[in-house]
Amino acid sequence: MITTSAADRARSLFTRRFGVPPAIVASAPGRVNLIGEHVDYTGGLVLPFAIDARAAVALGPSEDDRTTLCAPDLDTEMIHLGPPPRRPETESTRRFANHLLGVLHAAGGSETPIRALVTSDVPSGGGLSSSAAIEVAFATAWAGFTGGVSDPATIARLAMQAEHEFVGTPCGIMDMLVSAAGRAEEALRIDCRSVTWRPVPMPSEDRALVLLVDSGITHRLRDGGYAERRAACERAEAALGGSLRDATNDDIAAAALDATDRRRASHVVEENRRVDAMVAALEIGDLETAGRLLIDGHHSLRDRFEVSIPEIDHIVEIAERRRESGCLGARLTGGGFGGSALVLVTTETLEANRNAIVADFASRFERRPATRVVRASPGALLES
Repeated sequence: MITTSAADRARSLFTRRFGVPPAIVASAPGRVNLIGEHVDYTGGLVLPFAIDARAAVALGPSEDDRTTLCAPDLDTEMIHLGPPPRRPETESTRRFANHLLGVLHAAGGSETPIRALVTSDVPSGGGLSSSAAIEVAFATAWAGFTGGVSDPATIARLAMQAEHEFVGTPCGIMDMLVSAAGRAEEALRIDCRSVTWRPVPMPSEDRALVLLVDSGITHRLRDGGYAERRAACERAEAALGGSLRDATNDDIAAAALDATDRRRASHVVEENRRVDAMVAALEIGDLETAGRLLIDGHHSLRDRFEVSIPEIDHIVEIAERRRESGCLGARLTGGGFGGSALVLVTTETLEANRNAIVADFASRFERRPATRVVRASPGALLES
């Protein structure tokens, strides 16, 4: 079967919609976070990788004094007379435009009308950072269109500002940075405080693969749960008088925190340690330890940070039961409240474990979950 890339679709659909080809096309990937969840907004350590599913943006000047932003995947568009508006779109069917308008606002805006069209292969609401992929693709296209700064850290900061100010998600920089800077066959150990990163080898494909299992529950991080968890971390840092990145378990135990905030803070402290333990395991090819760290991380997200859901807990429980059958480990990936679980499986047992997980999940929840193998892939690209 021949498939068309998101970039090719964006170029073709732009040309069909406007009668002229775009001036520029850029694409950017979604991501899977191996470990390091809910620590980026406290300046912590994370270990994500860019995946082989991408969003793409086709961009060009307007020829009719109107700004038109199109989302054919959603069968909607936003039309505004003159240059792009400098405020968020509030109409529900056109809120997709805030991912683009927010980047424009962060980059200083546009004095002239533009045309942009976005399309994506990254599933929305599956915990794979579909929003970040769109924002990074647009920021990359805009930098190419205007001759602006296009290094990954700058692109990521523009996208994060768009999330904060126009989309309404108080996220950290991880999703945007790995989308901008991702590398084939490698994860990135990102220090979210210094905004620096280095590559870490993913398991070779002849040994292990990452299988994603979609819970079928769509999450929306702009809803209250995510902001509530971030606020808990901010309260903990205020009580500590410093960053959770630098805290110890003894510091958390001694701080004046209620039981809930103490659990949240404890997760962050331990999760930062798990990231470097995972880096060490991957660098020497110790997949047994890597799998155990995934499970430990999930238990913390479930019990201390309380962002998991029964469907994802069940996927992880299936994987735990099948550790002797090639399931090395599993955990929630992404911000939680829905989305997907990642399962690290030995390559030769992929299909047997995929079939077992799907069958067991279907028996419990009376529906078959979508699954896909994801591979570490390049970050943002100018496609033309």
